[in-house]
Amino acid sequence: MKSLLLVFILLSLTFCTTELFPENKFTGKISPIPKDIKAKMIGESWKKGCPVDFDQLTYLRISFWGFDNKTHIGELIINKAIAENTVETFRELYNIRFPIQSMKLPIFYLNNPNDSSRKNNSSAFYYRKDAQSPKKLSLHSYGIAIDLNPFYNPSPVAGGKVEPQGAEKYLNRKLRIKGMIHEGDKVFQIMTKNGWAWGGFFKQGADPMHFEKIITRQYIIKSLEYLPNKWGINDAL
Repeated sequence: MKSLLLVFILLSLTFCTTELFPENKFTGKISPIPKDIKAKMIGESWKKGCPVDFDQLTYLRISFWGFDNKTHIGELIINKAIAENTVETFRELYNIRFPIQSMKLPIFYLNNPNDSSRKNNSSAFYYRKDAQSPKKLSLHSYGIAIDLNPFYNPSPVAGGKVEPQGAEKYLNRKLRIKGMIHEGDKVFQIMTKNGWAWGGFFKQGADPMHFEKIITRQYIIKSLEYLPNKWGINDAL
């Protein structure tokens, strides 16, 4: 009887510890895309003609700080080649408590089209054309790009529109709003240090929500450092 009581007390203490300090534990799990998720992606976020197949993609479950100042577990589909780097990058974002409103897979909104988080959902892989250059595929189609808090980091797109719709106010980058990203800030430093190029420097419409991996046939850029142009190289080149 005493041994059973001792086991109960130990289990109770373990449970309490887990519940009292969940914010101290970062979770970053890499796994194959679950069959049920893969089935929902086909014909939606993944379609025939996609430049990467499912065996080149992977499923991430990652901790993040929400706008409610609580920890949550988000989901991302990302290219396998950068999965570990992505987890470590989000670990650093978590450590500085960068707020992310939502991190759901795009297919979530098929059954929840009116969910309030839709316009500010952070996501990665999605097979689609580039919103700013519609003749090209978006790098999200390869699973090598991430959008963070898009509503508060919007961008002008083709046809004089703004993406997401309704976020025109936040094109003013002098604003300081929760979840915004600015050149040189901690989020910018973490992302670029880990090899993510920032869309805020795009010539055809700044895209501050967007970070992408620079990948050629030979290389994945592991780190970036943005420095002033002291060589007189013309931006038009």
